[in-house]
Amino acid sequence: GGDSGGDNGDSRGESPAPLLRRDADPRIYNDGVTFSETLRAMQAAQQEVLQRRKRHAFMVAPRPGASAVPLADLVLAFASAELERLKSRDGAPGFAKFADARLVTGRPLEAALGINRYLGVGDKSIWLGMGRGLDAIRDEFAASGTEDDLVCLEYVLEGTAGCHPREWQHSGGKQMDAFYEGREEDGRRGRPLSYFVEHPQAREAALLPEHVVALRLYTTAAFKSINDPLRNRSGAHPFPVTVAFINDGIKRLRPVGAGAAPLSTAPLCTWPRARSSRLRAVGAGAADASERRDFWRGLRNVALPDGFHQTGGTEYAPLSTSSDLEVALHYSDAAQERLLFKLTTASFLERGASLQFLSAFPGEVEYLYPPLTFLDPTGKVETITTTCGVKFSVIEVQPRI
Repeated sequence: GGDSGGDNGDSRGESPAPLLRRDADPRIYNDGVTFSETLRAMQAAQQEVLQRRKRHAFMVAPRPGASAVPLADLVLAFASAELERLKSRDGAPGFAKFADARLVTGRPLEAALGINRYLGVGDKSIWLGMGRGLDAIRDEFAASGTEDDLVCLEYVLEGTAGCHPREWQHSGGKQMDAFYEGREEDGRRGRPLSYFVEHPQAREAALLPEHVVALRLYTTAAFKSINDPLRNRSGAHPFPVTVAFINDGIKRLRPVGAGAAPLSTAPLCTWPRARSSRLRAVGAGAADASERRDFWRGLRNVALPDGFHQTGGTEYAPLSTSSDLEVALHYSDAAQERLLFKLTTASFLERGASLQFLSAFPGEVEYLYPPLTFLDPTGKVETITTTCGVKFSVIEVQPRI
């Protein structure tokens, strides 16, 4: 159990619309007893809805097509199940203590300056490196990669999907390209890199093998070596070409991730009339392309930087989110203080790239935003505290790409 508090902006003091009108069903309106009872019941129901909205800043659907419930109910249920897991595993629950770490974000202006400015090696070096393709990625990791980075690179380049037996701590003890919890396999098991390069979504986005390798690498344990230098900004990035391919690959995939129907892979010059149709169709054909969707990001034991609620901030590194709330909650688990971002989007233009088809951990349902995505707070926040003192700070933002 626990408590929650927040302000969702729903109580603005307006008078509610009349619950019953003279043009209502005459069987209700002309019968005084029935009319009074019905009116009282409707008024009570309306007040319950209003009070429920005041108590809970966020109402979310736990799964597609389900009715919305208070976010606090879902978070507290997750925390309760987590506590039981910790008790059964360790005998006594234990949470990593909050150390006053601050999330690193930049100024709004920095979102518009382009990622090359923050790689520290100059445009021409990046362009030349991208021209060298996979050889440049290999050289970067040979020079600066950790032992885990090199294991992941070898797996992505030379391995077959699902062939590596190691269980990775950052993913909750999961193996790469394995499917868990009843998730249906997608045919990747035992397939080489070419399977992902030739995947319909990769072809639709015109991804090169270098894009696929860089994005696949980012979904492995190598993400830390890619992200940390971008956030620390302490000199030249050790993997500038890899980052450049990740950034470009995300931008190519974003509209395809919106679910557009497959399009012809013939060169544009062979069908001159179809160029404008292709540009309109990418993303625009998805059922939810223009619908509001929420994405989630969970962090452990970090606080927002000063002033973030007023001005927002720019994320220097690629920004991983999930369409699955539970995945985000798992990424904040076993911590005393937890930060949960709710990214609200009005259309596919504000969404990251869907990486599920090539992710080394497809169960995460990852949507990846490019480096320098600006997070603009909407003003909606909620604090959810469990009975054992774990605090979830929830903030809603609109991503600006």
